[in-house]
Amino acid sequence: MADGPGASAAGGSGAASLFQQNTAQERGQNNNCANPSTSTAAGATALVNGSVETRCASGDLSFNKYSVVDGGDAHAAGGSGTGTAAQQNTAQAGRQNNNCANSNDSDIALTGGRVDSGCTAKDTSHTKDSRVEGGDAHAEGGSSAGGLVQQNTAQSGRQNNNCANPNGSTVIAGEGGRVDSECTAKDASHTKDSRVEGGDAHAEGGSSAGANAFQQNTAQSGRQNNNCANPNGSGILLTGGRTDSECTAKDTSHTKDSRVEGGDAHAEGGSSAGGLVQQNTAQSGRQNNNCANPNSAVVTAGEGGRVDSGCAAKDASHTKDSRVEGGGAHAEGGSSAGGLVQQNTAQSGRQNNNCASPNNSVINAAASRAGTGCETVDHSKNVGTVEVSDGAEAKGGSSTLDLFQQNTAQSGRQNNNCGNPNDVTLTDAGSRTQTQCVAVDRSTNIGTVNR
Repeated sequence: MADGPGASAAGGSGAASLFQQNTAQERGQNNNCANPSTSTAAGATALVNGSVETRCASGDLSFNKYSVVDGGDAHAAGGSGTGTAAQQNTAQAGRQNNNCANSNDSDIALTGGRVDSGCTAKDTSHTKDSRVEGGDAHAEGGSSAGGLVQQNTAQSGRQNNNCANPNGSTVIAGEGGRVDSECTAKDASHTKDSRVEGGDAHAEGGSSAGANAFQQNTAQSGRQNNNCANPNGSGILLTGGRTDSECTAKDTSHTKDSRVEGGDAHAEGGSSAGGLVQQNTAQSGRQNNNCANPNSAVVTAGEGGRVDSGCAAKDASHTKDSRVEGGGAHAEGGSSAGGLVQQNTAQSGRQNNNCASPNNSVINAAASRAGTGCETVDHSKNVGTVEVSDGAEAKGGSSTLDLFQQNTAQSGRQNNNCGNPNDVTLTDAGSRTQTQCVAVDRSTNIGTVNR
């Protein structure tokens, strides 16, 4: 029997500006990797024909029989400041979750240089006649009397990806410059005669009493959900350069005579007395994609520039004589006394796509290329199985001034919300923009009940 004592990280307070990364990780093989915070001005990442490569990898080949594994909770709480606050608060419980390559209030400038970040999780574990309980993950943003630039990420369950989401940052790639980010989750685990319970995930944004607030609040529970390549309040300038972001989840797991329960996911936006630019994402269930949705972002691609974003989920799992229960997903927007630009996304169930829907953004393209693809493929086999989902809810915030919002709730399997620009300015001169969402269902279901 293994009991997790829990993990907690609490940030202190600052009388002036506050720059913090608070990370709490509980249980096994979670990756928090290559997330620059407040690398601006003289501290920017500037490369001329140089290379920065970061790799995080976890592999699980464990065997568990007649075992009880209780995971503790993970709690990350940001501190408060009277000036500008730049924070990353990350809490991860469960197994093999990736939080990778998310720049916060940072500048990256490349000329012939390359920044390459990758997170990989692979599970070939065997579990038999066992009980596995995952703890809750809670990330809570701090408050500020000045401006607020924040990423609050809570992930519980197994193999969820939160990857390549710049917040309040600037990425400049000149001739030959390249930024590559990749998150990969592969599940080839075997579970038999066991009970697996995942904890809840809760991400709560902080509040700002002064200037503008830029926030990304992400809560993911369940298994293999992708939140990828969603710039928030950021600028991306490409002149002959390239950015490539990819999230991939592949499930070839086998589950027999077992009960699998996923926790709830709740993302709650903070409030601001000034302008508020926010992305609140809650995903529960399995293999949902939230990908390539710029929010109040400026993307400029000059001659030869290229922006590629992709989310792919492939399910070739086998489930027999089991009960699978997915938790609910709830995303709630914050309020603002100034202008409000928000994306609130809640997805539960399996293999839903929310992809390539820019909100209040500017996209300038000249002799360049932008491609976005979201793909879900279901080759799963389900025999004598009961699947239950607790639904999804997305709730928008309020503003006394201009309001630009996208509120998306999807439940069930293989729903597409794709290519829906909201208050977007697009300038296209001799360029190519391609958006594609694909859902393929080749699953086999015998004696199976879906609720």
